[in-house]
Amino acid sequence: MLPTNSDLRVTETSWKKLQSLMPSRIDLDRVALIRDRDRDWLADRRNVEELIPQLGLNGEGMEEYPAWLHPYCGNGLRIWQYPVQFAPYLCDLAALGIRSYLEIGIRHGGTFVATAEYLDRFAPLERAVGIDILPCPGFDDYRAMNPRAEFVRVDTQSEAWPRLMERLGAIDLVLIDAFHDETQCRREFQSVSRQARAIAIHDVVHSEFDGVRKVWGEIKSSGQWECREYVDQYDLPQSYMGIGLAIRREQ
Repeated sequence: MLPTNSDLRVTETSWKKLQSLMPSRIDLDRVALIRDRDRDWLADRRNVEELIPQLGLNGEGMEEYPAWLHPYCGNGLRIWQYPVQFAPYLCDLAALGIRSYLEIGIRHGGTFVATAEYLDRFAPLERAVGIDILPCPGFDDYRAMNPRAEFVRVDTQSEAWPRLMERLGAIDLVLIDAFHDETQCRREFQSVSRQARAIAIHDVVHSEFDGVRKVWGEIKSSGQWECREYVDQYDLPQSYMGIGLAIRREQ
């Protein structure tokens, strides 16, 4: 089905907003909060949920955060996640033996860094690749801390994308959190579905992203994946964020 004029206006407005929100440099000193903890402590969801605000949350879209989390926003790693969702997601990943990670749409890089550092404590990562169409000013600094990390500035809708995926080969985990358009989200999922053992999608219950919710619904109904959801909410008028994790079923 072709997009309507309304769909095109929403896409154009969202793209203009994205271009105006240039990523910020993150405070990588917070990485020590993960590296200094032992694995037993990090495997406890309650500990991780308390840790995430200390790592630092994103300062954009403040209406999506409850007031008690506001002091943690706009500093540190600038993670754009709900602690109540991100913590159980990470703890489940710890049991999957993830050794390669790809994140599509890294923004400031906070979720990417936190995920890579956390996973590395349980099954040492061989590589972690961050993808974005915009520059990420803090990534060079992080690569100095973690030489297994790589940043590639690329449009996933371009001809360069399949060439990059061919180079990367098999990947244990992919997180899709780029432009929240239904068609793009679906294409990104399809483009990694043959190579990935597990695929996560962000904003699967966000009230403003109907397209992402629809794509996640299609994945769940396909029967090809074991699907888990991390969608707990804070006491706010609307539903925000949400992580869906699709794990390939054994053939």
